[in-house]
Amino acid sequence: MKIQGKGKVSLVRWHDGHFHALYPIANNPKIAANLKDIFPSPYTIHDARHWIEHNIKFTPPQNFAIEYDGQLVGSIGGEIGKNELRTNMEIGFWVAEPFWGKGIAQEALQLFTEYLLENFPNIRRFYAQVFDFNIPAMKVLENSGYEAEAILRHGYIKKGVVGDLFLFVIIREEVEKFD
Repeated sequence: MKIQGKGKVSLVRWHDGHFHALYPIANNPKIAANLKDIFPSPYTIHDARHWIEHNIKFTPPQNFAIEYDGQLVGSIGGEIGKNELRTNMEIGFWVAEPFWGKGIAQEALQLFTEYLLENFPNIRRFYAQVFDFNIPAMKVLENSGYEAEAILRHGYIKKGVVGDLFLFVIIREEVEKFD
């Protein structure tokens, strides 16, 4: 499955062809610093294999490889909430450092959000949590139509430092009333 953007950005279902390209670009402490601690650092070839095998089972897919001009440059995906939070999906994304500042994350997020709205009708709320120091991710979310909803003061601890967690959201009903 491939979702083609207007330019050189596309979202592609994870497959074995991504295996050897994933771990070199994901093995970057600058990327891990902006993601939850569940993201492995260092990122090994075994982590890449596990991620790809994990994602092959989802129908419809919830996570995609981000490609730029046919080259793997990052990842974007979502996780559906459990139990009473099952109408929520938390989204996340990252782009390899050599591709920062090129608008790739923003186009990928816009494509992904459109895909989610079409393919996950029971999800009412799509949200992202961003560490207070990750201003570029906040800008990507805002420029993609996500609204700042809350600041969870002292909402995280990462490498011994406590900080604020910013919450960005798109509510399905608010998007659909403008369609």
